[in-house]
Amino acid sequence: MKIAFSTTACPTWTLEEAAKKAAEFGYLGVELRSFYDQSVDIASEPFGMEPSAIESIFADAGVKPISFATSIKFDKMINPPVVGRIFQNEEAGVGDTKAYVDLADRTGTQFVRVFGNNLPAAEPKTWSMRRVTERLTLAAQTARNTDVCVLIENAGSFASSSALLELITAADSTWLGASFNTLASLQSGECPLDGVKLLGEHVKVIKICDIDSDGNPTKLGEGVLPLQNFIGALSKMNYTGWIVYEYPKLWETTGDGLDANDVLKHAADTLYSWMNAAPAKCTSCSC
Repeated sequence: MKIAFSTTACPTWTLEEAAKKAAEFGYLGVELRSFYDQSVDIASEPFGMEPSAIESIFADAGVKPISFATSIKFDKMINPPVVGRIFQNEEAGVGDTKAYVDLADRTGTQFVRVFGNNLPAAEPKTWSMRRVTERLTLAAQTARNTDVCVLIENAGSFASSSALLELITAADSTWLGASFNTLASLQSGECPLDGVKLLGEHVKVIKICDIDSDGNPTKLGEGVLPLQNFIGALSKMNYTGWIVYEYPKLWETTGDGLDANDVLKHAADTLYSWMNAAPAKCTSCSC
């Protein structure tokens, strides 16, 4: 396993600060949260930067920019269903994905994260699934002739591993993988380890975070989620992909959250201690 953190934990850090802190704390990579329209202010926003500058920053720090975590979705409805195709972009999200894939290819970034996301109840599932699948397939194809892989993350109507696998199977693309969010998996009612096993080699990144009994974010290992056993079970499975730690400081509305330095150093130390411990059986849900 290789560990990284998401810049959602440190929205005021510049790209240089995020890369240097990652190296200092022992992370091997950084997932860069990014907003194509820059609607959210994050100091490490990579979109619009010179690719050579991004590549140089991470090379100097000795860590990898593993992913551009975007807000791109493929579920936008076309209204009216038939005539609307004349006036609306049927390929919503595809162009944005291509822009990120191009940036990733030029900066040595492995992945571009996207979402499905919600299948509206106002239309038959076959229609919305076809729309999302067609757009996702085209988006993944923008990574051909590159070393970049587009990752679809479980959320919305695709929060469970079975729903995500249905979408990945329908898209059937060499350039498509999975970013697996353990909290979304748990909230869908499944065991995350079962989800990882079901998705198999599609999984390139596993996202983890911790929450207290009221659902509030907390330091890794200090909440109610059985993450130590989950990491132990992944070790036993010889999982060699990325583990990305997330703390949602970016979305805080007050200044009462945890300090980025403290929470990220603690998470790295905790992950390494779990990874070096004897593998344990995951006791979450049905494991």
